[in-house]
Amino acid sequence: MKFFTTTILLFLMGSSAFSHDLWVQASNKDRIEADLIYGHDFTTPEKISNDRLSLFEPINVIGENTNIVLSQEGENYHYQGKEKLKKGTYIVQATYKPTPWIQTADGKWEMNKTRKDTKKEVKSCGIYSMSGKSILVVGNDDGQFATTLLGKGVEITPMVKATDIKEGVALKFKVTKDGKALKLQEVYGNLEGYSQNEMSMPFYAKTDLSGEFIFKPLKKGQWYLKTNYVAESKNQNCEKTGDKSTLSFEVH
Repeated sequence: MKFFTTTILLFLMGSSAFSHDLWVQASNKDRIEADLIYGHDFTTPEKISNDRLSLFEPINVIGENTNIVLSQEGENYHYQGKEKLKKGTYIVQATYKPTPWIQTADGKWEMNKTRKDTKKEVKSCGIYSMSGKSILVVGNDDGQFATTLLGKGVEITPMVKATDIKEGVALKFKVTKDGKALKLQEVYGNLEGYSQNEMSMPFYAKTDLSGEFIFKPLKKGQWYLKTNYVAESKNQNCEKTGDKSTLSFEVH
């Protein structure tokens, strides 16, 4: 029954214009580099369509004494900084700006429109946003900064150091919105190479009354956790708001 319920929920989550996920992956080479991954294939970036490029803010790299805005270079999903990061733990953040979408009676989706912007029959309208965070540890840092809450929008944050995220260890994470706990919020997780089919994911949990949940990774590698918060907006022109969030990290 649990698998059946999870499957149905995943189907509902993926049945809108908001069905893409947003991740970010970074590496510290000769200089800091990062890719926006907007799609369905975790860790594999793909070119973003020109009509959606304006929806994304530049990638940010945040550390204990660092806040760097990367510049887009090369492929339209690729960003770079001017220099290499020093030893430390960093939160790399990608953001999809709040954007109105309508679904018309024929099932099609139209971007940057609300009910007042069309004469067509509208089935639904939502203002949707997304954020993707990843944890990057440079050098032999202890990973403590990974527990830092940024406090804006929906966010998944580990309650343990990045270096403590290990195979087979039960770990606490927290889901918040604007810094406040989200209780009874559904969370899904996946591992690089496991499956691109959202009907088949190896992790599911629901937050407790403190917004916390337990994640126990059973395999090493690149993982992500995601959640999708939807609420009524009380706006007659666009009745829903949605905020989708991912956190990606390495399990040692």
